[in-house]
Amino acid sequence: MNGSAWVTDRSGSGDFQRTDATCLIATAERQSGVEIVSIEQPALNEAYAAIDLGSNSFHMIVAEAEGNSIRKIDSLRMPVRLGAGLDKNIRLTPETEAAALDALAKYAERLREVPLKHIRIVGTNTLRRARNKDHFMREARRLLGKPIEIIAGREEARLIYSAVAHTFPDNNQRRLVIDIGGGSTELIIGQGLNPTLMESVNMGCVSYTSRFLDSSGKLSNGSLKKAMVEAELELQPLIVAYRDSGWDEVIGCSGTIKAASRMLSELGISDGTITQEGLRKLMRMAVKAGSVEAMNLNSISQSRMQVVAGGLTVLCAIMRTLGIEAMRSSQVALREGLIFDMLGRAEHVDIQSQTLANLTSRYSIDIRQAARVESTAAMLFGHVAEPWKLDPETDLELLVWAARLHELGMGVAHTQYHKHGAYILENSDLLGFTLAEQKALSLLVRYHRRKIENEAFDSLPEEERQRLLRLLSILRLAALLHRGRHDEPLDQINLRIKDGQITVIAPQAWLDEHPLTSAELAAEAERLTHISIKLKAEKSA
Repeated sequence: MNGSAWVTDRSGSGDFQRTDATCLIATAERQSGVEIVSIEQPALNEAYAAIDLGSNSFHMIVAEAEGNSIRKIDSLRMPVRLGAGLDKNIRLTPETEAAALDALAKYAERLREVPLKHIRIVGTNTLRRARNKDHFMREARRLLGKPIEIIAGREEARLIYSAVAHTFPDNNQRRLVIDIGGGSTELIIGQGLNPTLMESVNMGCVSYTSRFLDSSGKLSNGSLKKAMVEAELELQPLIVAYRDSGWDEVIGCSGTIKAASRMLSELGISDGTITQEGLRKLMRMAVKAGSVEAMNLNSISQSRMQVVAGGLTVLCAIMRTLGIEAMRSSQVALREGLIFDMLGRAEHVDIQSQTLANLTSRYSIDIRQAARVESTAAMLFGHVAEPWKLDPETDLELLVWAARLHELGMGVAHTQYHKHGAYILENSDLLGFTLAEQKALSLLVRYHRRKIENEAFDSLPEEERQRLLRLLSILRLAALLHRGRHDEPLDQINLRIKDGQITVIAPQAWLDEHPLTSAELAAEAERLTHISIKLKAEKSA
């Protein structure tokens, strides 16, 4: 298709328009707000699916690789408005949770033939904030067969940029990508496939509509100005870095920006290009009409009308604050970024390994010691994986990450270094990692030595708690065996797992040569009893 695609508009106009997208995208937007696309069905075992649980809408796409791009097979948008369903205590209301689970049940029906390993489900701003999300997460996993990955704002930004960069593959252009979601806004500058500056700001179409605009939908100049001033204040800390970085073009994605482009086009203000003057005219017309609904536009759905004014105030503030003259709208967003990310991992383009390498360099981790502990942890894992029912892919991967980073905190201070490392892992933006993965890594690094505090694991679901404690016992044992930091083989060491007990089996000669390690094994046996794991050393025959 030579870098272009035909976008089918089934909103009732019957018009067909050409766009710069590199994959076929057909959009059918109904007044109910449910957006459905179905194109010819391929062999689904080659398909990938992504679900984005946004603060305004839930989006699902199913796609397959097509050269260096993707071809969309199916998509479904559900206007759940999760962000508006948080009560004053930042808890999901029962009604909102029920609506969200009902939407996921519909997605589950469409995903039956897609391999689980080809599916990713991510939660963003609202699920990052919701204090009672655990029940929803458990029910969602039951419905979909996969856990929800809650991602940090900068990881969300990275994935959004990836979608745009793959869709507009001009490596020479330095571009600013903007995504206004329901609860957060991501701003990314990059060149080619590489983002160089990323931020996520807590402002979005749902949050600003509920905070600043009349619940009846009636618009006034005063309320719009108040929202824009607040958005400009949020953006103040970013101005210097973004302006100094500079850009050649600006591309916007998300429902707000697509809606703004369509509104400008329908009203004859522009050809769909978004400019500051065009937005000012659009806002004046909305205020004059009294509400967005009263404008009787055909280009946006009823559900989008309810929140678009809040999103437009954020968009106006961004363009004015950063001095953006013109912006074009993209058809792709976070969900396409997830597909490209899965395809990249399948081709061994591993952002997680790059993040680990950056941490290793930044905090001057002793690579040789990390390699010793990693090798032994992997060896020990091989002994326990089957009896402990550990996953040889995901669980081993987490253990290897923890082994590589277990001395991360020494880059801060040697005293209590395990605590420093845990803090860094839990509170940094680790690109390629979900918040759950960061938390798990933080716990493994925090408790890889010294006392284990049971209560730190008590908030985890029982299955996850047991899994992490078992991985922790392996990591602790590997670190213990290499406390002397020597390059000596441990092929004489063996393990036996039976009835929840780890038995370390070693020749008497080895134990005699390593009296400190032998004494440390005895001390470790006492520590592990607190997590219901028995450890003992035994002489081999």
